[in-house]
Amino acid sequence: MKPTYSMQTVATDEVVPKSRRVYFEVFGCQMNKLDAELMLEGMMQRGYQLVHDPAEAGVILYNTCSVRERAEERAVMRMTSFKRRKMEEPDLILGLTGCVAQHKQEELSDRAPWIDLIIGTREFDRLPDLIDEARGESTSLLATDMDSPLEFVRQRNLGPQPWHAYVSVMRGCDMVCTYCIVPTTRGKEVSRPPEVILDEVRRLADEGVKEITFLGQTVNSYGKRLGAGIGLDTLLRGVEEIDGIHRCHFITSHPRFMRPKLIQAMADCSKVMNYLHLPVQSGSDSMLARMKRTYDRSFYLQSIERLREKMPDITLATDFIVGFPGETDAEFEDSLTLVEEVGFDHGYVFQYSPRPGTVSADHLQDDIDLEIKKERNHALLEALGKSGKSRNERFLGRKVEVIAEGTSKSDDTRWAGRARDHRTVIWPANDDEKPGSFVVVEVDRTSAATLYGKRVEGPSETPILPPEMRS
Repeated sequence: MKPTYSMQTVATDEVVPKSRRVYFEVFGCQMNKLDAELMLEGMMQRGYQLVHDPAEAGVILYNTCSVRERAEERAVMRMTSFKRRKMEEPDLILGLTGCVAQHKQEELSDRAPWIDLIIGTREFDRLPDLIDEARGESTSLLATDMDSPLEFVRQRNLGPQPWHAYVSVMRGCDMVCTYCIVPTTRGKEVSRPPEVILDEVRRLADEGVKEITFLGQTVNSYGKRLGAGIGLDTLLRGVEEIDGIHRCHFITSHPRFMRPKLIQAMADCSKVMNYLHLPVQSGSDSMLARMKRTYDRSFYLQSIERLREKMPDITLATDFIVGFPGETDAEFEDSLTLVEEVGFDHGYVFQYSPRPGTVSADHLQDDIDLEIKKERNHALLEALGKSGKSRNERFLGRKVEVIAEGTSKSDDTRWAGRARDHRTVIWPANDDEKPGSFVVVEVDRTSAATLYGKRVEGPSETPILPPEMRS
């Protein structure tokens, strides 16, 4: 069974007993991926070793996601598949961590009593101790206190790409979007001190990380309750001074918090990628009001205008929800026209499904037929694809800096990487290609989502800045 998110193994000469071997599968967002890395690091410090086959493991963990029902059920069903093995191997430790564990803790202990650990989103730093505590217990051990102070000092990057690392800048969310379960599963917003974050980035740079992604549920609201003058711009300007880091970006932003000083920092800092993911969810004011997104179409467009004034060539990505309760044809049409008006480079579309515990699930009727949701999903994706293809055509004949990631999934004679604006770039492989190196590709063909071309300069460990950034 292939893990959903492949974390790096750390070589050891020791013969590790089965009870100290852990299989870890991760579902959901980037925050879940980072949480899994932090949990694994804590376990490795206590002598555990990561394996990629559950049959070899004495501890099996699933870090879960509640945003969509399918991901939630998939994790629970995977855990159910180990019920017989648990009966045959009583010492086997089975654990669910993350959002599903937080949100459905009581239901899980009743539905799957053979699960040893149910650990929420604010207590995973205690994982090694909780595993020790669970051994020999006959009932599920719950650790789901939302007020628990989550404390960790990250020493290394365990993500699948050694040149890239996620860095958590905050946890939780104070927004009240009616469709979203995150405030329930992750709690109130808490920002980490900037000096702690920047120290972590320095350690990662010393280890060879070249690109970082700052993470937060509403990442651009970072700094709340830390004191006047501290914001995400503080971190961006701090990273600018750290040797070894060549690229930095952040997800996921909320339109309400695209403040002028953040936009200015994005424009000023050469290491900040020319890219922003700014979910809009709908182009209709009435829909945005029902979703309680705290902005309207005009506010969103003004944010885009300010961004493009400071960064004219910025790549913009977004999210839409279709089929939200009560969505009329006219309201959906507003989303289609917004795609054309903004000119998004790419975007994601999600069909609304009610999540128990959210305002929309409890108080609004899911009244849009599934076939209509599918039709709107397709129409919006088509519009985004058309917009993306049009935007990509401006790169024809241009040279772009790319960080090489590996062979293309569809053609192992080609390599794939990402440009400074997060676009995927494909080019014919050379014998000296190396993951994590910087190359220059001259674009000669485009699609809706990808740039294609050929290398025009050899590999370089130092990024080649675009012309406007060269001194």
